Amino acid sequence: MSPTARNIWVVTHRWTGIIFGLVVVLIGVTGSLLVFEDDLDIFLNPGLYRVEVTGTPLPYDALIEAAAAAGPRNLTPGYFSRIDDAPDRPVVVTLQGRGTTEIQVFVNPYTAEILGTRGGFSSLALIRRLHGDLALGDLGEDLIGVLSIVISLMCLMGLVLWWPNKGAWLRSLKINFRARPRLMLRDLHNAGGAYLFIFMLLSAVTVPPIVWKLTTPGAGQGQAGPPQAVAPPAAGSARPTGLGITPPPNIPWQTAINAAQLAVPDQWVGFTLRPLGPAPFYMVRLFPPGETGTPQMTTVFVNRHNGDIIRISSPAAMTPTRLISADFVITLHSGAIAGLIGRIIMFVAGLGFAVLFVSGIATWWMRLTSRRKGNEEVTET
Repeated sequence: MSPTARNIWVVTHRWTGIIFGLVVVLIGVTGSLLVFEDDLDIFLNPGLYRVEVTGTPLPYDALIEAAAAAGPRNLTPGYFSRIDDAPDRPVVVTLQGRGTTEIQVFVNPYTAEILGTRGGFSSLALIRRLHGDLALGDLGEDLIGVLSIVISLMCLMGLVLWWPNKGAWLRSLKINFRARPRLMLRDLHNAGGAYLFIFMLLSAVTVPPIVWKLTTPGAGQGQAGPPQAVAPPAAGSARPTGLGITPPPNIPWQTAINAAQLAVPDQWVGFTLRPLGPAPFYMVRLFPPGETGTPQMTTVFVNRHNGDIIRISSPAAMTPTRLISADFVITLHSGAIAGLIGRIIMFVAGLGFAVLFVSGIATWWMRLTSRRKGNEEVTET
């Protein structure tokens, strides 16, 4: 690479980091925390995550109705989740409204008692929102998607600038902690970026399929397996209006879950979503007993009007579409695909963005200050 070309790459890499660096640090640090979100949440809020086991759990519709009654009238149940399949865990119902408004309601599955509520901007929820959409809703998700592309390009530019000459590999991977601060920080930035390159790039390139949901099914998409026809609405259930056709009413939550568990037996329900918008499905996430990791998760899309299976996305069905689905990509993004070791690596990679930003800015500033000081000494002489 010619000196002129290299200088252009250096300037582009530096100013891209300066302009976007603080936002990248925010996303990286919040992402590191979210890698262990469930463990952290249980530790900070033990009273919300333990119930007394008494008899048989109530139907999900009864729990969701109790949660809706405990929240503001302008909020609607959007989804519910369980942190694992332990019998003493609550069901967490999330009530949603316009924009970014949401409230979590913790419900005892045996009595429908409300254990507590938590606003959408509680500490962990705020971390989740900042990481997922900068607390800006759909606009924020789009910004995160675009920023992930910028981060990917920054990683590749950094790799090109770091790439050592023949015979200099060992020196380029060392950090001399005994050197002067500027040289030590330079080594930390260069070598640290090289060590974390793959994982930081992976954390960036996996974002678009997550935020833009590239493979979310429509009503006409088939499932991974024998297709099932989607029955037409019953006569009289859809009425024409001035704006089009009113869809038939939603089937109960429990009916959708029963359909999913019939299609994928011997699994526990970890998450169920009914979109507030026009999407025609319930999304039910199922796990084998004792499992909570997304690599073992099966996602079943159920027609929200008649209970037919639209699609089943299972760990065994590894297709090209599956490879860019949010369900699979998030296992790469969080490191969960490699278990605890993978999560620890992605935790470090998230913090790596902050380390590289600070070390890069500090190195540049020290070098700039040194040059100015040298020029002043020459002028005085």
